[in-house]
Amino acid sequence: MTLHNFPREVACRAFPLTLKGSARVWVGSLAPRSIDSFGELTRLFLTQFMASSRRRCPSAYLLTIKQGEDESLKIYLSRLNKECMIIEDQDEKITLVALLGGVWLRSQFMAELARRTPATLREFMDQVNNFINVEDTLRALTEPTRKELEQAENK
Repeated sequence: MTLHNFPREVACRAFPLTLKGSARVWVGSLAPRSIDSFGELTRLFLTQFMASSRRRCPSAYLLTIKQGEDESLKIYLSRLNKECMIIEDQDEKITLVALLGGVWLRSQFMAELARRTPATLREFMDQVNNFINVEDTLRALTEPTRKELEQAENK
């Protein structure tokens, strides 16, 4: 929410409406009439929550994120994507190198990458999505359903 050309008093009263979670609880716990200005509210807010803010990381940090041996490709990509959100200078080439270098070396997908290494992030994402779709389809076709397991147990 942006308030342009409004008096500071309006901004001070509207500010709590933009918050959620612990920030909203904190503002609600302030004693009535204990804040004299929006500047003071700003200072108190920053002092309260500065330690919990996430630090921005350089894009080279992505190179440290690796897929675990028992971690699915889907979960690895999700975890890396979360980390991409805190990168200050995202670069597509570094992201691609991080993804290629982070895939578990003995995974089936690594064999796929060895056959056809993508040159762009878009190619990588297309390739990984196709691989995950095939994996999910095969898992759905080969895993016995709950009903089949119950029938086998009843025999």
